[in-house]
Amino acid sequence: MRRGSCALVSIVIAIVLAGCATPAHVLPDVQPVNLNVAAAEIARAPKPTAREISDTKAVARVAALYQQLKPAAIAVCRYVAEHSCKWELTYSPEEEVNAYAADESTVVIYKGIVQYARSDAEIAMVIAHEMAHHIANHINESQSSQVVGALIGGVAMTLLLGDAAAYSGQIVSDGMRIGAAAGVLTFSRKQEMEADYLAAYIISRAGFNLDDARGMLVKLGRLGGRTSSSVLDTHPAGPERVAAWDLAAMEIRSGSPMPRKR
Repeated sequence: MRRGSCALVSIVIAIVLAGCATPAHVLPDVQPVNLNVAAAEIARAPKPTAREISDTKAVARVAALYQQLKPAAIAVCRYVAEHSCKWELTYSPEEEVNAYAADESTVVIYKGIVQYARSDAEIAMVIAHEMAHHIANHINESQSSQVVGALIGGVAMTLLLGDAAAYSGQIVSDGMRIGAAAGVLTFSRKQEMEADYLAAYIISRAGFNLDDARGMLVKLGRLGGRTSSSVLDTHPAGPERVAAWDLAAMEIRSGSPMPRKR
């Protein structure tokens, strides 16, 4: 199967699913001017560096911050009322700036997050972000979008290649595989923005400084290097996340007690 056909099917599926992937909350309306300001800040930021810390101290720090976040996360979770309000925190000793949410309640924080952070608020932001994925039921959403994407991919490949696809199970199978991957990509970018939005409310309610917390987003943007997002990106680019965080912070400081639902 030609690479051009695969790329075309991926883009078509991503565009179709993008219209279906509507977050449950009214996310900040990021404008080009906001992106430009955030991009300039990230470009000026010094290159992030890691600091040495033992696993024992890193585990203790992450665990303490999780306990501080938990009451606020439960309050936001009960307000959102979409999914389980229980989490299982797991620490990974890998020195990678990474974290993820998995299964029904798992939150995994890598040692690299602690090494690159310069404040408790920065680490708290990452933990709250992963808790928010569970609060918003993103794991189940991704699984559903994967199935829908696979179905659309199989149909799209058949329409694109006509008789060749009709007589080749492999071509249809490839289309479904591409569709499943594109479905997850499309949903995950909006999910990341929603998780950031919910995380801002969680850490604010937990007593952390929103401006300090955004430092992690600036670092991630500097490390990632991307200045803009495309329809096939799994995560928003740094400027988009920083700009959206600033708008969420303004919303919270204006007196909004909880995330705005649609």
